[in-house]
Amino acid sequence: MSKPNGPKRLRQLLLQPGMIRSLGAHDVFTALMVEQAGFETVFIGGFGTSASLLGLPDLNFLTMTEMADAVRRMAARVTIPVIADGDTGHGDLHNVQRTVEMVETAGASGILLEDQVMPKRCGHFANKQVIPTQEMVIKIKAAVRARSDPNFLIFARTDARQMNGLDDAIDRVNRCAEAGADIAFIEAPQS
Repeated sequence: MSKPNGPKRLRQLLLQPGMIRSLGAHDVFTALMVEQAGFETVFIGGFGTSASLLGLPDLNFLTMTEMADAVRRMAARVTIPVIADGDTGHGDLHNVQRTVEMVETAGASGILLEDQVMPKRCGHFANKQVIPTQEMVIKIKAAVRARSDPNFLIFARTDARQMNGLDDAIDRVNRCAEAGADIAFIEAPQS
């Protein structure tokens, strides 16, 4: 049921004033409840999908193929834009390109990519490590090149604040935005 203009619709939502109401879902049934409750988008995250599909924690067990299949099932049943968790892109820039292609083809309207080293850990777990900033910039550029629809959104996330401090995290999101990320954000900021 996902509409072919999902990426354009998501981009239009983001350009409107105010906040967008979005909620995470780990399977089709949950996504349908999110849509029925009136949320404007749904996020399919690696944490819930790994737990739901595999019964395993978000420690890099979920493959890009398994996530793309989960996205495909979800996007086929909901009419709101689906944003997919792409984790680290599952490897180097070539894996990032393939991940973007698979998730976009599956019907997602955007993908979130993070800057953790492989194997990644859930963003809320301790002892995370991040890749060098330039490596993340290369991944974001690869993701931008890989999308077939220019409206398909690339979200860049940094986990650097916990390890390297706020200044490094801000530098990373700025560099990702310069590399073409449509949205860049810092995981777990503190005020």
